[in-house]
Amino acid sequence: MMNVSLFSRPAPTAAAAMAADDHRALRAEPVDLAQQLDLAFRFVAQHVVSLPDPYACCVLFFTVAAEELPVSSFSIRRVTLHAAWREGATRVRQWAWAHNASGVELRIDWACGIQPVTPQQSQLRTADPTRTWALADDELEYTELLTALGKNTSRNLAEVQSLCDPVPVTTHARWQLLLEGVYIDQQGELTALPRPRLSPSHLRHGPAGPMLYRATQQLLAQHQSDDGSWPEAGTLLDHLGITYALLLAHKNTQMESLRDDAGTRACHRAIAYLIEQMRRWSLHDYASEMLHAMSLIVLVRYTEQFPGAIASSTVSNLITLLSQQLGGVSPALPGDTPPWGGLSLEALRRRQQQSAPDELLPFQGSSRSYDGKWLHASWPQLRLIADDGGRPSPAAQPWTAIAVMECALRQGQPQFMSDGMQTQFKANMQTLFRACYQRIVWPEVALFQASNHRKQAAFFSPRSSNALVSDCRVASQLLITINAAMHFAGA
Repeated sequence: MMNVSLFSRPAPTAAAAMAADDHRALRAEPVDLAQQLDLAFRFVAQHVVSLPDPYACCVLFFTVAAEELPVSSFSIRRVTLHAAWREGATRVRQWAWAHNASGVELRIDWACGIQPVTPQQSQLRTADPTRTWALADDELEYTELLTALGKNTSRNLAEVQSLCDPVPVTTHARWQLLLEGVYIDQQGELTALPRPRLSPSHLRHGPAGPMLYRATQQLLAQHQSDDGSWPEAGTLLDHLGITYALLLAHKNTQMESLRDDAGTRACHRAIAYLIEQMRRWSLHDYASEMLHAMSLIVLVRYTEQFPGAIASSTVSNLITLLSQQLGGVSPALPGDTPPWGGLSLEALRRRQQQSAPDELLPFQGSSRSYDGKWLHASWPQLRLIADDGGRPSPAAQPWTAIAVMECALRQGQPQFMSDGMQTQFKANMQTLFRACYQRIVWPEVALFQASNHRKQAAFFSPRSSNALVSDCRVASQLLITINAAMHFAGA
């Protein structure tokens, strides 16, 4: 099995990535296509190399898209970079003119190495969503761009008819072109590809975090029914879970000055639907502790973001009634099940302290540190969510991620049974974070998606690796899981 690289070159250095980042600080207004191409060329010219003999040439892939337009991508092979760029830039301008596109998103990939194709193509199945490759015939006359969205080629993506010139079925793909690239948005900001892996703190404070919250909030707001419910919420617990994710996304978009009135309205409608449903079921008779607790948690988080809501007698009376009911529940013993009652009462206690910090408020809950055994046991549940995309699973307890998230928000650290268990839990959270991290659609990867999906979804679907998650329940599970894992992984 041949797998000897004829030529290879390391990924863009940290200095190159920092050089690309410098453009972000200098540009905020949209730039025209000519400026985008000029910036891109100067970056590409510093990094592109010719392939070795007998394929001494320059191979470029231009990918272009605009709002509400399908993506288009084509390859150029010429002896020199200048010749390849001249033709590629001309085709990009022709595309923009034909579609009357005033602003475009642009991505240029170049072949930096070539190696034989192996039968398994295992090197194409990577976890890094920013990496791209190309397949080529023996003469490099035909090239086909691949993306790291799964084992299928980019031609099979939803609503993308063709990218580049496909390798004819009668021609055996002999070579794999290793690609590097640069992505340039409508503000002229450059991103060197493949970009290095980010840590939890980078995701929390970097450009991916706001995009993740904003995209999820847009998805949930757009799919919400007029009565405030979601079609994917089969139970009231599901409605509470999706509402919790919506409030989480709304809070973080507000923090990033990305105010979205549609998201605000969606929050109010979701709570109105919850209140209406709570009037129909008896808080005293058959409601479970988990349902009581999730209801209280969601109402508390709602009043945190909308303080005026506590003035509503309906909201305040429900919070009081729920806390009284949960206050009578026997304290949860250390075990494998999340202490829902204790977590919800702790959330209420913190909220009361925030609203009246100088007053000693009567409270029935306990402020003790919860036993870490249930947190340690939550790892398999959260991994099922990450691996199965948040879909219902017989082995997974629903909305476990909310309990973990609430534990992350409380004061003090959970008390684990041993230092080894605590160390293992943190390692598990780091593994979980990396698994969920790959579900985020980076802007330069979303460029390859159908135009009507680019701004609506925030995750890749694990079951169909070349599709975006559009299920509100799935997206909510993943968002909460990412946040919980991000906190403990970076702790």
